[in-house]
Amino acid sequence: MESPRFGMYSPLLNRIRGSGLRAGCLALLILGPILFLRTCTMCYVAPDQIGIRQISFGPGRGLQKELVGSGYRRELYGYESVRTFPRDVQVVEFTNNPTEGSSLHRVLSSINVPTVDGYPVSIDVSVLYRIANPYLVVSKFGFGKGYEDNVVIRFTDPIVKHHLGELRAEEFYREARLAKVRDLKTELTQRFAENGLALADVFVRQYDYPATFQQLTEQKKIQDQSVLTNKALTKQAEVQTRLNQVTAEGQNLINVKAAEYQAQITEIGAQRDLYERQKKAEADLLVKSAEASGTEQINRAMEGAGSDKLLRLRKGLAILNGIKGPIYINEDPTDVGKIVGHK
Repeated sequence: MESPRFGMYSPLLNRIRGSGLRAGCLALLILGPILFLRTCTMCYVAPDQIGIRQISFGPGRGLQKELVGSGYRRELYGYESVRTFPRDVQVVEFTNNPTEGSSLHRVLSSINVPTVDGYPVSIDVSVLYRIANPYLVVSKFGFGKGYEDNVVIRFTDPIVKHHLGELRAEEFYREARLAKVRDLKTELTQRFAENGLALADVFVRQYDYPATFQQLTEQKKIQDQSVLTNKALTKQAEVQTRLNQVTAEGQNLINVKAAEYQAQITEIGAQRDLYERQKKAEADLLVKSAEASGTEQINRAMEGAGSDKLLRLRKGLAILNGIKGPIYINEDPTDVGKIVGHK
């Protein structure tokens, strides 16, 4: 035998249940069209996004240049659609460190920069940018993330290599690196602006050298020192050659001037000797003329009065000159006649 089953009947519960069912149906009748109308005529643009309207048909068909701000905006289903883009700062990372990657932004391999001295340097770069002109971005690259590949990645890699590749490996730790970073920021800003993007900043965060950098650097420095030494020796040899040439030219000039001066001295000496001989000959001629004149005058005097007395005086003087030893004179030595008569 089965146990009997009893059902409970409550008029109040039946009234509540019937009222709820009627209210649900009424709400569905009222809210259903509203939700359907909202889905077909409106869309929501988040605060961190910006939209651009695309009309499918009609006179204004195509992309509209007027931007759509955040909030609930008109979007007629089938006639137009609102495409959204992030309006905040976006990041593209160039790094080989897995700990610095993130699922929130694009991560690529670090940029290998060949420096002017031949050393490849691996550089970690962070590019911060935002979409400044969605209409230009969509017109060139369509909807989606095509602008990252065609602008951010396409221009960042070669521009970083171009500017930082002009440095030597050791200059990454000097002021020259900062100047090159400023130059690449300027060029990237121009390239991004041409494609509807605005560059916020570029960070060169890390640069890694190859494992053989120290050994290669030492070899390079030795080669550089050898080149500098050879240049210095070559320059020294050139200077020595010029010095020898100048010395030889100076010595030749000295010899030429000395020969000229010696010729002048010889000429002056010859002129002096000639002058001396001329003057001596003139003097000898004057002396001989004077002697001849004196002899003639003496001869004339000897022929005149008193010549006998003069002759005796000369003989006396000759006798006096011939006497040796002391002479004692008691008489007048001028009385020649007396002396001659006594003798």
